[in-house]
Amino acid sequence: MSVEKQGHTKVFSPTNLQDLLSYYRDHPKAVPFAGGTYLFLRKGPRERFGGELIDLGHVSELSQISRTERYMEIGPAVSISKIINTGRHVMPRALFAALKAIGNTAVRNHATLGGNICARNHRLSTYPVLLLLDVRLELRRAGETRWINLNRFITGDEGPVLGPGELVTRIRIPFMDWDVEEFRQQERLFTPEHFIFCGIVSKQKDVISDLRTSFCIGNRRIIRTRIMEAELIGRKLPIPPADRLEMGRMLQQQIERNHPEMDNFHIHRIRRSLNWFLQILNDSE
Repeated sequence: MSVEKQGHTKVFSPTNLQDLLSYYRDHPKAVPFAGGTYLFLRKGPRERFGGELIDLGHVSELSQISRTERYMEIGPAVSISKIINTGRHVMPRALFAALKAIGNTAVRNHATLGGNICARNHRLSTYPVLLLLDVRLELRRAGETRWINLNRFITGDEGPVLGPGELVTRIRIPFMDWDVEEFRQQERLFTPEHFIFCGIVSKQKDVISDLRTSFCIGNRRIIRTRIMEAELIGRKLPIPPADRLEMGRMLQQQIERNHPEMDNFHIHRIRRSLNWFLQILNDSE
């Protein structure tokens, strides 16, 4: 391990997980990073980092990909490009599309899945997809390990629920058979107009057996509409136009009730995305 001074910033570079967790326990205000694409883009000059950075890129335990028959596990320091190249034939198609939507090749060579999930002030490209896939995270700190579902890792507008000295050390993505998977991202990242839609469906012949949707508005707000999803599960395909219109109205009522601050522009985008997805679902028969 090494500690390097760069101006007013200390950069600690552990080479194993034990040293990493011990150092982070003793320096809980240090900022962990791997590729650093989000950190450096959002923070600006290094003097604003709070004095200490922890480089995760030399810890081999955090840079591995493994798989079983039931799931794929990805270390938080694995680059997006490596995940794409290694898992393109086994990972869910919607996740593959979300990963490909991250920046350009140069960005994907440095950006990591851990950073994409743990971004404190934003919900980035993969989060709405991983939320639907029942992803679990291994969290570790010195002397303690726990697992948590992604839907409990970030709640509301709060950042990740990491305790002092605690890190994400594994990301577990279960393998499930999805018949329809769609991911769509619109407008530039870090703008109020940024919009992500993800929808996944399992079918038994022409009947919807499972359906999940998520919407991300302006890089922060994640919307799940479980009541509407429950209405669609068990429905026979194709869904008639009148029923699709009713699903849109139900979705709008849920949003207006749970997110009264949302403007009509974003509500319209959400309804339009749902209608588009239901049409794709009908065409998949």
